[in-house]
Amino acid sequence: MRIPRIVEAMQYLDDELISEAIAFRRVSLHTRIFCKPFMKACACFLVIAIVLGIGLSHIDSGDETTLPFVLTAYAISPDNADIVTTKLEQGVSVPVSYFETNSGILGFVFSCENTAKDTPASISVITHGNFNEYVDEIVGIAIDPSQNYYIFIPSETEVIPYTVFISSTDMEEELVYELTLQITQKDNEYYAELISETTHNAVMK
Repeated sequence: MRIPRIVEAMQYLDDELISEAIAFRRVSLHTRIFCKPFMKACACFLVIAIVLGIGLSHIDSGDETTLPFVLTAYAISPDNADIVTTKLEQGVSVPVSYFETNSGILGFVFSCENTAKDTPASISVITHGNFNEYVDEIVGIAIDPSQNYYIFIPSETEVIPYTVFISSTDMEEELVYELTLQITQKDNEYYAELISETTHNAVMK
């Protein structure tokens, strides 16, 4: 059809039809797809699945300890004098007690995993005072070869709350863990709380 005849034919079109053609907007693919009830249901199901997946991943990660280095505190139960062990978590106070060394010195005891499987358990003394004696026994605690022990001995001039700094090196992972604890007293009971923990690479020669 030649152009003049098209122009001539357009003269007979109703003005209302021309207005509708001008106002016409093509419906988007997104709208055409999701106007169907089945597709809406599928989309809702997909959104719910994604939200639940994210939520479950957070729950799973929350069940695991966030500390790469786990420290255990030792206490004597006031009910039956049994030894009670509690893993330290940041911001949580756990019971601790004084224990006596083989030389008669009193201190608070903590332990962590012995990552060097070919070496025996060790007992490290932490103190701000003068203490040069070797400790190889803690009265009431059976030394576990899978653990390394720390005993904090407050100096005579220290007052509650005590601040305890513990450092440990994981030779296999080549990491150094540095923890700061605080020991407080309430009535006649003592409590330890993990204040901070930092991890950095060990300098291996």
